[in-house]
Amino acid sequence: MSSNPLDSSQIRLAIVGAQLIDAVSAQPISSGTVLIGADGRVAAAGPASEVLAPEGVPTIRASGMTLLPGLIDSHVHIAWDKTLYSISSAEDYHTFFSARSPERQLLRAGHHAQMALAAGVTTVRDCGAESFAVLALRDAINAGELVGPRILASGRPVTTTAGHIYTGWGADSAEEVRKAVRYLASRRVDFIKLVASGGNTTPGSNVTRAQYTLAEMRVGVEEAHRLGLQVAAHAISADSIRLAAEAGVDTIEHCSWISGDGKRSEPDEAAVDAMVKNGVRVDHAIIPRPYQFADETGTAPSPKEKWLTNLLRVRWPYLHHMRERGIAVILGTDACFGLWPGTTLWPGFQDLARAVEIIARDGGFLPMEAIRLVTSEAARALHIDSDIGSIEPGKRADLILVAQDPLKDVRALRNVEVVFRDGRLVARNGHPLLPGSPSAERITP
Repeated sequence: MSSNPLDSSQIRLAIVGAQLIDAVSAQPISSGTVLIGADGRVAAAGPASEVLAPEGVPTIRASGMTLLPGLIDSHVHIAWDKTLYSISSAEDYHTFFSARSPERQLLRAGHHAQMALAAGVTTVRDCGAESFAVLALRDAINAGELVGPRILASGRPVTTTAGHIYTGWGADSAEEVRKAVRYLASRRVDFIKLVASGGNTTPGSNVTRAQYTLAEMRVGVEEAHRLGLQVAAHAISADSIRLAAEAGVDTIEHCSWISGDGKRSEPDEAAVDAMVKNGVRVDHAIIPRPYQFADETGTAPSPKEKWLTNLLRVRWPYLHHMRERGIAVILGTDACFGLWPGTTLWPGFQDLARAVEIIARDGGFLPMEAIRLVTSEAARALHIDSDIGSIEPGKRADLILVAQDPLKDVRALRNVEVVFRDGRLVARNGHPLLPGSPSAERITP
């Protein structure tokens, strides 16, 4: 905070008067000022009475709105669409992937990435595709050739032959896992996605059992860490969670605790002990589904969805238990993109906003806690908090403005009115803006 105005040549934009949720302070600032520097970073932030905008600087007067850090979705699949969720047979699974060329994937991923950005998601972690198209998209966005969110990409996941997300590239021994990690590093991935158990969207994979041994997982983790890469492990069965924790992966994705008989959640305190010992974080990536919003959709849960609901009821209190043990917990969506098959539900990208709603409504998290799971705590868990995740001087000016107060009603995050990435206006009212377009030059919300 500063009571002295900065030189106007140092400031690109001032945002004044909004309620400020900086994702650091326990309470919001009722009327704040954020100054965006010429370098695209936050130059100053604090109460409007203490942080003064230099004269002549372009200013957004946002009284009555709420300003937050750009949201971070720590688990997406931006090359895929939601028809994947409706696959029920191995034949459908094969058809879904065989009909997709890398060129088509790149186009779809670019569209999906812009959908996320327009919804206020300024950073995504892409947790696997069947090609390396997302890496090309990441590089194009970084080079300024395309408007989009910041992307961390794993490329192809490391999985067993016929395992979860298997698309013709399997690693079936410790040495094959090691070689797969080395190959992925050569393709300049940002992290390794290791598939430790079966998954619900891959017919024929076993969701109740680990598909790698402890020794195989350890080789993958050790090799990735040697090469400076984090490891995100898909683990939904109780035994795969324990093995991933003992192997020292960086994040456990989903952490569903599915029992060996597949009928219930079966939390394992020994696994939690291993998480604490090895500094493992948990990305509670949940797919928001229409039946969870029956008041809007009138959609009743299917038998499988009732089973998933029962699993969540066990997982909610255990998330709090893990946090009490000192384990970092964050929130992703496991999102594929587009409308739900056969419906017109949720145009645009509402998945992360609705995941925040679910964890606040059903999971016992206060709205401020839920918001921090997808901002500052997500950035810290992914080791990118020196740059993003909160509104602090020196951080990149990834910012969103919403019309209502999400601390009173988290549904406010469904409708993001203005999005900045690196201090540049990149989306307004749910639409991405092309650089240099008249809409991108007008800064009034």
